Amino acid sequence: MAWRRILLFVVLLAVIAGFANATVPREPDPPVRPPEPRAVPITPPGAVVAARLPSRHDVRARVGDIVRIEVSHDAEDVVQVLTLGVAEPVEPGLAADLVFDADRAGRFAVTLRDAGKRVGTVDVREAG
Repeated sequence: MAWRRILLFVVLLAVIAGFANATVPREPDPPVRPPEPRAVPITPPGAVVAARLPSRHDVRARVGDIVRIEVSHDAEDVVQVLTLGVAEPVEPGLAADLVFDADRAGRFAVTLRDAGKRVGTVDVREAG
């Protein structure tokens, strides 16, 4: 008999606690503020290096420059700088126009894919 009274008392306390929890006013959550944008350093633009190939001279540029190379050829082919992933078609009377950012130092061959011929080299040096 005593355990029934204890059980009834526990159930009554649970009901009162649930009712009190449901009726208590809640504080609104604080507004979520978006993260502050961070300033991104602006790199001054590099020079535009323009050249024509084939030529006796290497195309010289520095890291950060924009390189624009016009390549002419007397047959249909594809001009490419394979290590940089740059390629453009060329045909008689219509030169290929390779444009890319010099984003790393090195010497890069400019070739005609189908002819298997090197038409020049791009020499990119560290900025400084």
